[in-house]
Amino acid sequence: MERHRLLFGYRVLSGFVGRAFEAEGEGNGDLERVVASVEDPPEMRHRQFKEDPPEYVFNSGEDSDLFTVEVVHNGFFCGLRENLTYVSASYDQFDYLTADTWSLRWIDEMLRILGYVRDGKLHVYWCLLDKEIQEGLVLIENEANIRHMAKSSRTAKTLVLFVDHTNFLRQLRKDVLVTGPALSPVMSSIKIPRETTSAEPAASSSSSIVQLVKKEVSYACDSDTDSDFVMYDSDFDVEDGDDDLFSDNIDKSVSDHNEREVCVQNEDEEALEDDDLNMEEGRRVKLMKKLSAFNPEVDMDNPSFKRGMVFTDVAELRKALAAYSIRNRVHIKKTLNDRRRLNANCAPGCCWMLRASADEKRTGGFTIKAYEGKHTCEGTWPLKAISSKILTEKFMHEFRDNQKLGLQSFAAKVLREFKMCPNRFKLSRARKAALLNIHGDEESQFRLLLDYGQELRRSNPGSKFFLTTNSVHDPITREHKQHLATVYWSYDACKRGFLAGCRPFTCLDGCHIKTRYKGQLLTAVGVDPNDCIYPIAFGLVEVECTSSWEWFLSNLKDDLNITNTSPWTIMSDKQKGLINAVQKVFPDAEHRSTSIPKWQRSMDKLDIDSHEAFEWIQELVPNTWIKAFFSDFPKCDMLLNNHSEVFNSYILEAREMAFLSMLETIFYKIMQRHEGKQREAEKWPGRVCPKIKKKLEKFFEWSNECTVESAGNFLYAVSSHEFEKQYNVDFKTKTCDCKRWQLTGIPCHHAIACCRKDRINPENLVHSCYTIDTFNKAYGFNLAPLRGRVFWEKMNGEPIYPPLYTKVMGRPKKNRKKAPEEKVKKGVTIITKAGTTIHCSVCGKV
Repeated sequence: MERHRLLFGYRVLSGFVGRAFEAEGEGNGDLERVVASVEDPPEMRHRQFKEDPPEYVFNSGEDSDLFTVEVVHNGFFCGLRENLTYVSASYDQFDYLTADTWSLRWIDEMLRILGYVRDGKLHVYWCLLDKEIQEGLVLIENEANIRHMAKSSRTAKTLVLFVDHTNFLRQLRKDVLVTGPALSPVMSSIKIPRETTSAEPAASSSSSIVQLVKKEVSYACDSDTDSDFVMYDSDFDVEDGDDDLFSDNIDKSVSDHNEREVCVQNEDEEALEDDDLNMEEGRRVKLMKKLSAFNPEVDMDNPSFKRGMVFTDVAELRKALAAYSIRNRVHIKKTLNDRRRLNANCAPGCCWMLRASADEKRTGGFTIKAYEGKHTCEGTWPLKAISSKILTEKFMHEFRDNQKLGLQSFAAKVLREFKMCPNRFKLSRARKAALLNIHGDEESQFRLLLDYGQELRRSNPGSKFFLTTNSVHDPITREHKQHLATVYWSYDACKRGFLAGCRPFTCLDGCHIKTRYKGQLLTAVGVDPNDCIYPIAFGLVEVECTSSWEWFLSNLKDDLNITNTSPWTIMSDKQKGLINAVQKVFPDAEHRSTSIPKWQRSMDKLDIDSHEAFEWIQELVPNTWIKAFFSDFPKCDMLLNNHSEVFNSYILEAREMAFLSMLETIFYKIMQRHEGKQREAEKWPGRVCPKIKKKLEKFFEWSNECTVESAGNFLYAVSSHEFEKQYNVDFKTKTCDCKRWQLTGIPCHHAIACCRKDRINPENLVHSCYTIDTFNKAYGFNLAPLRGRVFWEKMNGEPIYPPLYTKVMGRPKKNRKKAPEEKVKKGVTIITKAGTTIHCSVCGKV
């Protein structure tokens, strides 16, 4: 509508001005100069990462009609009214927007570029100037809001839009939205001079008319009304008496939808072919070329050039030439290439050429002055033009979606896109640069650790985060630098949930960090009521050893406020100093790594078969690896440390990231896990958790082989086909001679056979640690999301440098070393010869 209004005002005045010039004998020369001075502003452009903003952003005022819109998205609103904030946000800027073309269509286009669609759930809000989001948010849903934004762009060159992806404000926080008198209609008017009286001259001179045309054709739609002019709203229909004027001067073929691809070109063609202008063909072509601008968002995929095309700067033209060279399989050579001029030619003998230079006075950009687009050379394969930087920019979204994209898959994508593929070294550099762009510089992230710890403690009070450093003298700078040594952190929601709903059973393990700075990640993982993993605390150390495990276990013990260690059970792989560390920090805890009579008979048989093996086993503590000696208190009969291995695989992707990115990834994984578990529990029927129900169903099948004889007073004798075939079951003490019920708290198949005889529901005999109510207690605490890094409080501590490490030969290992019995060859598990003595087949020597 704004374009219609501008075109209408221009054409109404064009006939009057043309007649006035003809009367003065000036012709249309001055009019052409006026029209040539009125240029369309550049098209909207999505500002790239680290790109400098346009100059008009720093020059507030009404000199320029251009403005910038900053879109805050990919986050969500939360908090009470006075504490309302937008967290986990991403920021994108769109430059070169104009007040006369600003509409809802441009907002939809921005959302499309960012990957969103405005539907009933997604809404866009504008923050009023000099207001905070707690008191100045306006829902953008009609043209009245758009006109207010256009008027505000005169004084502020950057307007901020917030994207609400979950419809949070309209459903729950309507009190923060601005409505009513604060959004009174804004009239867009055109000044019409009054009829001249006899005392006033009818037309003074051609110069005054030129000034009038400049004033009327310029963006003056927001001028205030006064007593000398008659105002009407240009959004309303023209009065009946002006129908002939409307039909003569309005171009009905011009669209009012602000479509970027066709609107500008169609409108300019019609304006240039107006009979009132009577321009020469050469001037018409010249003015047409002024309106041609290169749009990198659309044209960079398959560039095409023409004389008069305007680029933002020489860097954009260089990128376009590289893309042109790749798409058309030609080798473009830049014979002159500096900040103000660029000359390019094709292969010797080919007539293709391009000459461009800076044109600051007319276009403010880099303009093609001469161009010949015909090629007379044969096509080549310009692999050199496909630089790693081009590959990084082109496939950045691919790496965001799949950060584990391999080089072979990456090469296939490049081949499909460009019909040629560079070598694996260039692909590797491109992938490394893309991941660096996503996660940031690995070394610089260590300097943000203190700020991250403060943000974690601020958003989740009760959480722990502290680190230690080693002071190392740098011989180059002759300064002492603080290099990271150890880090310990835990989340308050995990600690509260573990103490409220989990058993006193903890799995300990360490895993490698797969980055250039190495290190070991120590983890303490519990078991939730559904027998799934429950992360408790984490630590980073240089290597696994007795001292590092003592440090970690001491912090864990203090963090959980454990004073009596006797009820606790520790599960570990008993390697690299764990045994000594557990015995020192948890002296009374059971450290695990069939019935006792059965174990004794097995030991007697082993003594007969191999006395050496019998003596070695005798030195081991039985309650660390024999279920017959396990404690009944923790209600867990686990003998393997599988939960730690599961959690190490759960965070495998995070372990390959830079350290701070790893911390953030682990945090959000656990945050989403708690929220997902809460939703799962809402759908579970019955009393106990689903995995416990599956165990009961398995025991139901086994109970079919049992015969029950009742002894009264809830005592039963159960016969089965197992060892000795006789088991005593006591419902009062919830015990069975097989000891499975005592160890796990879940009725064994012998007890279930007794339940079937007396019509008792076995679920009622399951220990309360497996109930859904206990599960809800374990996951009843949520982690509050962290703010973006730009909002973190600066701790201003000593800069922290990466850990010191010794680089080893060869490619870094990403898979753990498998035990001899884990080897698989052709789908069959085999035992390797590791640890055996190899003899020569000829001489028999070792």
